Amino acid sequence: MIRHILAIIMVLAGAAKADEVVEEFATGAINWSKGMVIAQGFGTSREGMPAAQRRLLARRAAVVDGQRNLLELTQGVRLTSMTKVVDHLLDDTTTASRVKGVIRGARPIKESYQNDIYTVTLAMPIAGDLLYAVYPDGKDIVSLNPGLGRTRMRLSTVLNTISPYVLWLERQLIAPVHAGELFVLGSDNDAAAAQRIIKWIDLNQPADIVGALRQSVNEYAAGEFSGLLIDATQVKNFELATIPTIRGHDGTVIYPNQNTSYSDITNKRGVSYDLDISDAVKNERVARVPLIVRAITTYEGLPSDLVLPAEDASKIMTSKSAQAAMNKAGVMIVISI
Repeated sequence: MIRHILAIIMVLAGAAKADEVVEEFATGAINWSKGMVIAQGFGTSREGMPAAQRRLLARRAAVVDGQRNLLELTQGVRLTSMTKVVDHLLDDTTTASRVKGVIRGARPIKESYQNDIYTVTLAMPIAGDLLYAVYPDGKDIVSLNPGLGRTRMRLSTVLNTISPYVLWLERQLIAPVHAGELFVLGSDNDAAAAQRIIKWIDLNQPADIVGALRQSVNEYAAGEFSGLLIDATQVKNFELATIPTIRGHDGTVIYPNQNTSYSDITNKRGVSYDLDISDAVKNERVARVPLIVRAITTYEGLPSDLVLPAEDASKIMTSKSAQAAMNKAGVMIVISI
């Protein structure tokens, strides 16, 4: 899957942003960041007709060709580790009819006519009508497994993890006591956090660095999270899916679960994807204070099931706000290419 994904790509409808996750095919593309399937169609008409009629017939042929290509691409959209759209079409003729109806309603986003060849680009959201067509009652869209048992996470653990960076910066920026004092990094996590702070300062040049950091620490410590951000950049065999499953280290399902909103997961898609964690934290799906966790692998041959380490799974299961945001499809996954 990842072999098809490009960070910077000219999509048929125009230029994609640098960090959008786009899967490219001969007849179109799937933009996993925007949740769109895009396909092109071409059409011509016989000579000997009035010019206006030839153009009209060429457009009609292009639309039909575009719909055919759009259906082909849509059939290959992975929904979960176990299924793609095509599996539902083969199993149920009623579902197939509903999906074809959605395809016919796809909107043209670009059209051109040159040298008697009409070109049309069609775009269709993966969410909304398509997911309602595949999952009309929602019974298969969420797991009945309630997830990991609730274990308590001490607030002091969070504060002890983050506060040293703020205190050190305060000493350096406001009231330095020893000119040569260094902040000692004790682990890879310390180094990663320090690098993020340095990058944030370089990019944003905030007037009140310590104040901004303290606000972030306070919001994090309060546990009022606005979404779930999963860093899956180290999981190399992950397959993009519309509704991937998030599991704990023991395989227990965390998301989606029996509390996940059917309407939110169908209207918004289960997750959205990004290639840059700095951009992902600003995405409206999880902004403005996402709980950031990491995925370490996929689960037992299921390519779209991400496994979290025990500590990160516990962070989710002990935070009511993180669960509430997550279950309204407030989930972002950052991948690498």
